[in-house]
Amino acid sequence: MEPFFTWTALGSILIHIAIVGGLSIRVLSKRKPTGVSTAWIVLVFSFPIFGAFMYVLVGETWLSGRRTKRTALAAKQLGGPIRELDKRFGAVLDEHHPAAEAIAKLGRASGMSAPLGGNDIHILGNPNDCFAQLIQDIDNAERCCDLLYYIWYPGGRVHAVEDALIRASKRGIACRVLVDAHGGQEFFDSPYSERLTAAGVRVRTSLPVNFFRASLHRVDIRNHRKLAVIDDKVAHVGSLNMADPDYFKSNEGYGKWVDLNARVTGPAAATLGDLFEADWAMDTDDPFRSEINVKTTERTGMQIVQVVPSGPGQQPKALYHILTAAVFGSQQTLTLTTPYFIPDEAFVAGLIGAALRGVDVTVVVPAKVNGPLVRYASMAYYDDLLEAGVKVCLYDKGLLHAKTITVDDDVAIIGTVNIDRRSFWLNYELSLILHGHDAVTSLRALQNQYIANSTLLTDSPWMHRSPMRKVAEQAAQLLSPIL
Repeated sequence: MEPFFTWTALGSILIHIAIVGGLSIRVLSKRKPTGVSTAWIVLVFSFPIFGAFMYVLVGETWLSGRRTKRTALAAKQLGGPIRELDKRFGAVLDEHHPAAEAIAKLGRASGMSAPLGGNDIHILGNPNDCFAQLIQDIDNAERCCDLLYYIWYPGGRVHAVEDALIRASKRGIACRVLVDAHGGQEFFDSPYSERLTAAGVRVRTSLPVNFFRASLHRVDIRNHRKLAVIDDKVAHVGSLNMADPDYFKSNEGYGKWVDLNARVTGPAAATLGDLFEADWAMDTDDPFRSEINVKTTERTGMQIVQVVPSGPGQQPKALYHILTAAVFGSQQTLTLTTPYFIPDEAFVAGLIGAALRGVDVTVVVPAKVNGPLVRYASMAYYDDLLEAGVKVCLYDKGLLHAKTITVDDDVAIIGTVNIDRRSFWLNYELSLILHGHDAVTSLRALQNQYIANSTLLTDSPWMHRSPMRKVAEQAAQLLSPIL
């Protein structure tokens, strides 16, 4: 029996070496950030079979051939209308705030995020206003209503939105609803999706999850956008899913989710209409149809807005570069709110550098986060931030889900992007960059409300946590590059 066990042990060692060596070479050849590569190699070395399985499943951003082609085609087709809008409404920010200048140039260089003037922005800071305004805009629709959401959770005011869509469809308005397969699972399992379909609303699934799809592309790439476009003239963008906070995950112990939306009219709304068309075309058999008519698009205000879509095949690096430009370009104040805070080294360095050069930097996160691994990984960054003078605030009145950044009095960013790798590099996300004092003032007023309902981290029990808690945080941080 000894030779059998000897050969078995030798075979196991050789298999281990082959798996670790082969996947290590694969990881290194992809030129990932150092932390990401190290995390994967450590995982594969420690758990070769499990690590290899996880890497094949989620280690690389890969899509099916069909979606890759449709994504590339949609991006190409989006570029033409956006360039035309840029010619008519494009804003030059060369003599503005340094961060604004950098963000504008980065957006224009990406080909999909030109700064457009002539918009009107109204920031809606509570769900009552968000739902009421959306329902009113749907009831006033004259041609089409297009809604795209990561989560669609039946209950409460969501049914009022569904009723508005049904009323619109019955009076001849073309209504379409696109919902992420994972985030909208409760919706698709309920009778409400069938109710909309029966009323003539076209309901479709984004990025379906099943075994066949898993063999064609990564199943954890999600469409994380929240967007409603009415007549290609009015758009709603923000962090609020199609979920009433009075009903959605209300019994999980985190409190109500706290979100905001921006109501947009003008050239940026027309751009958002075309973005919906691109997403719809990628998940249906419909061809991409540009809904932008540059000649009929009109100015509705004085606000300069950049629409920044991101995701596989849609310039994900542009979004990351814009966010880091905002941080590194700050001069006086920098405030950000996010439910999930797992940044990379460059972003952390930007926050620390800003604080050390005298910028008033504030990071607001929820006191309770839905996910222990994420919670521990986030907290591992706090010591370095506090040492540099960054103020970390723990929001106590619910799960703060609003994703916002304000830079001095000149730049405001709202949308769907969390400060984590998944939003930076993986999911389909959507952000609005607002340039100008008025937009920043409006958003900062909401940020100040969040801060007023928060506890400074330095005044919290976290400061007196046990040594084992610190070890757990550092261990979770090791996995942060692949969370």
